[in-house]
Amino acid sequence: MALPFYVRVWVSSLLALLVSACVQSPLQSGGLPTSGAALVGEEWVATQIAGISTLVAPAPRLRWASAEQITGSGGCNAFAGRAVVNQGALQLGRLAATGRLCMALPQGGQEDRFFSVLESARTVRLVAGHLLLEDAAGQVLARFTKR
Repeated sequence: MALPFYVRVWVSSLLALLVSACVQSPLQSGGLPTSGAALVGEEWVATQIAGISTLVAPAPRLRWASAEQITGSGGCNAFAGRAVVNQGALQLGRLAATGRLCMALPQGGQEDRFFSVLESARTVRLVAGHLLLEDAAGQVLARFTKR
């Protein structure tokens, strides 16, 4: 026995609505990740730090190892710590870093600027294939590309 046309349309519409309700985009409008889970797995390499776009190799990098765990390198010292993302808002916990002496410029100064940017970052945003860290006023502190 075939169902009437209006019943088939109603059932199809209901199923489409249920499926779309279950699928949640990992990004809000404006490229704001809904959580750190949207950032897990990619390694991001800095292309700009504190307005300086001429970086010396090795450039600082970061990666979300899990939804609330960040790892990376300032270019000299490796670091890890807690990083909570909620609707684009970024809250970094204390970062543990190796203790290599990186006094030689420009790497030492570059790493200092990078860690200072991490302390000041309040928002993370994905825009046109770039990861941006922004301060509380929305100013871009650092720009990264995928490795």
